[in-house]
Amino acid sequence: MLPFTNIDFFLFALLYVLVVRLFGSFSGKRYYPQITALLTVVYLVFYFRYTAAALGYVTFTFLYIRFLSQRINHRLVSAIILAIPMVLLKVHLNPPFLYFAGLSFVTFRAIQVSIDYTKEERLDLIHYFNFLFFIPSFYIGPLDRYKRFTENSRNGYESISTAMTLSGLQEFLKGFAYKFIIAEFIARYWLQGSTENGLSAGERVSDVYAYAFYLFFDFAGYSSMAVGMGNLVGIALPFNFNKPFIAVNPPDFWQRWHASLTSWLGDYFFKPFYKWLNGFQKLKKSPLAKQNLAIFFTLFLMGIWNGFESNFILSGLVYGIYSVVHNTYAIQCRKQDKDIVFGSMNPKIIRYLSIFVMFNLICVALYLFSGRYQ
Repeated sequence: MLPFTNIDFFLFALLYVLVVRLFGSFSGKRYYPQITALLTVVYLVFYFRYTAAALGYVTFTFLYIRFLSQRINHRLVSAIILAIPMVLLKVHLNPPFLYFAGLSFVTFRAIQVSIDYTKEERLDLIHYFNFLFFIPSFYIGPLDRYKRFTENSRNGYESISTAMTLSGLQEFLKGFAYKFIIAEFIARYWLQGSTENGLSAGERVSDVYAYAFYLFFDFAGYSSMAVGMGNLVGIALPFNFNKPFIAVNPPDFWQRWHASLTSWLGDYFFKPFYKWLNGFQKLKKSPLAKQNLAIFFTLFLMGIWNGFESNFILSGLVYGIYSVVHNTYAIQCRKQDKDIVFGSMNPKIIRYLSIFVMFNLICVALYLFSGRYQ
């Protein structure tokens, strides 16, 4: 039973919220991390198909980060070790004892903890377990940060308020409507049921836009329900979606679409990779090339972390090309102190044109990501 997929999970979610809030009333607002960890164990043992693999991964990674990662003293090596099960999954070598649903996001969280961890902090097993497997968000996000999540968890009961409860209910209901009403409507009445027998040109164009809207409402709906459920138990998860189809350029889009993953990749891949590129003498005289290489491979990773199938590789390439072209354009505009494409056109018209162009480019990229063109 995966989060937000069927009635059984919603019943469990209701039980989860009620137990957390009732226990807070009887315990003097103590033991928040312990009770949420216990509920997570109940979920993994009784409702999750991959219990042994999930518990094995959290045990191994905790012991590795706590006792071995500092001795290796190389963050890249530690990240690669922690990512091995995820990589095996992406190349379809996923033995049952390593694979479980949600592995990719759990791996990103483990890598984040490993990179940020210092001996002085003394990694706590319960907080680490809660961070990796916080039920609302562990499957497909949003991606939180360990220090922020842990601080929030320590003050979990104090964070529960009428305002946060109302906000959580509103966000949860919005997500439910997005995923189970709007996305379902698009899937049934707009999105083509099958593309195997070929589509006419008009049907293909319609399918491109239908898929973009379907993916948004399905994914944003899931994320909103995760944020809403988190709020109901005192955990403020980061928002993932903020009107992405009115973005004016690629950076704006990625700050609006799956923003928590974009932020994670920026901090834990783009910045280290850009710093590594600084070590190449030939690139020191070409800051634009360094930026574009770092941007391209960050966005390429955005595509291929879903897998190494041709549609993910192609979408990653397209994401990277979009962003590199825009970065080059933006830098040339700054150098020449003018817009090299739009010139002195009215800023409002430029904005509307930019939204129109970006919307269509993104719909194409998302369609490539879907693999429905094959």
